[in-house]
Amino acid sequence: MIEERCTQTNWSSWLFSATTISITMLGFAFVCGLTSALMWERSNSSWQTHLDRAFNAGVALFGTVSELRSQPSRPVDSDIFVYQITQPKRITSENVTQLYFGVPSNAVYETSLTLHPPSAAITSAGDRIAVRVYSPQFRYSVASIQTTNNGLAFQFGELSRGIAKLCSDATMFVELDQDSWLRLNAPVIWSCSARPSDLRLPALLLAGLTLGILFSVANGFSQMLERLAADVRKAATSGSIEEIPERGANEVKSLTSAVNTFFASERQRLEKRALLLSGISHDLGTPATRLKLRTALIEDKVLREKLDRDIDQMTDMIDGVLSYTRHEMDLETPRKISMRSLVESIVDDYEDLGKPVTLSAPQQVNFERLGNVFSQSSESTRVLIRDHQRVLCKCRPNAIRRALTNLIENALKYGESAHVTLSATAEEFKIVVSDNGSHTTFDDPEKLLEPFVRGDNATLQRGAGLGLTITDSVVKNHGGILRFEQRSDGLDVIMELPRWI
Repeated sequence: MIEERCTQTNWSSWLFSATTISITMLGFAFVCGLTSALMWERSNSSWQTHLDRAFNAGVALFGTVSELRSQPSRPVDSDIFVYQITQPKRITSENVTQLYFGVPSNAVYETSLTLHPPSAAITSAGDRIAVRVYSPQFRYSVASIQTTNNGLAFQFGELSRGIAKLCSDATMFVELDQDSWLRLNAPVIWSCSARPSDLRLPALLLAGLTLGILFSVANGFSQMLERLAADVRKAATSGSIEEIPERGANEVKSLTSAVNTFFASERQRLEKRALLLSGISHDLGTPATRLKLRTALIEDKVLREKLDRDIDQMTDMIDGVLSYTRHEMDLETPRKISMRSLVESIVDDYEDLGKPVTLSAPQQVNFERLGNVFSQSSESTRVLIRDHQRVLCKCRPNAIRRALTNLIENALKYGESAHVTLSATAEEFKIVVSDNGSHTTFDDPEKLLEPFVRGDNATLQRGAGLGLTITDSVVKNHGGILRFEQRSDGLDVIMELPRWI
């Protein structure tokens, strides 16, 4: 039973591999291409044979016409043409004489031409032969036939070829003398039932279908890789720990499995590093506390204050590392929230503490609705549109709260006040934290995103230089960007994040 399952798995893996599909499609394309080429060549050959036969029949017709013009009573026998000698009626109207041949009523198109030998060979008017062709469908092109310098036999052959090329139930009249005309039909070469099967259009359709199938298969492989690249890109930018679904050809599944394995190993490595840093930081907290207590026993006030500052700085660094490692280990699940409510709650907390933090958010949208006969009052009522100001999005709320709090703390610490602006479009939302500080001389504010890097104006402030690093990590894990814009009176720190991750 196990061997049977393994055999089925191996066969399934072989059948759905890109190599097998590619080889199969190449063989299919070769067979279809060869079939199309053979169909095209066979049709061309059949048509050329048919047209050559029509040309030869036209040459033979000239011989018959020449004999009848010299011997009108000579019997005519042919397995191609149906002959009949007729005398058309002459109808004169307004001094113009016209010939009436009594053609079928459906033969509405007339092709009239005069064939003659090359100019040097013309000796009399009898060398010219008048021809009339009546067709229910076409008026044939005879310009190339009348201007040719070839003999009459060739001209009759080309005329017959042209009629066979545009098949119809054509009837031809050839002048024998002033009173007699030869009426003839050639159903075995001129009618549509006599033409060979034209497989050129099916050949083109088969070739086009083959190319379409090949393009679809190639595009399918491309879409598999594009989908995998999009999944990897999304997982890399959003910090998602979910496995990428394995789908598509076996090679793509194998590549997806390798990517999932790599992500899992990277996650384990980051967790181990975070646990190690968290453990070290936690263990350093105990001796730091003991040092703080022991410095209180130092009688020298100046030395005690210096040691207190050093211990406070070390404690701040330990707290920063703990915050950073907690963020690295955070496995918060994204959920749908109102970003306006989240930002308002953070700003309200600072306002309750008396901190100079303000907020600008999307304004309420109102419009008037007139009363109607079913309403209790005819006065206008006010309708509030709330979805516009809610700024619904899917994110990790605790991480966003931590990032925004860090930005507000920096603005209060270095810029005296913080003004938060929230705006949104259909694709993203933007949070801007503006301060009114004096730190407008930074050559490269983006360097502050590196761990333990602080600005020149931060020497007198407590901190470890990890706040912006954590904020930048939160923004990147949401697939957004963190950027700075300097103003003449302060600095804007802008978080741009997608509304749905």
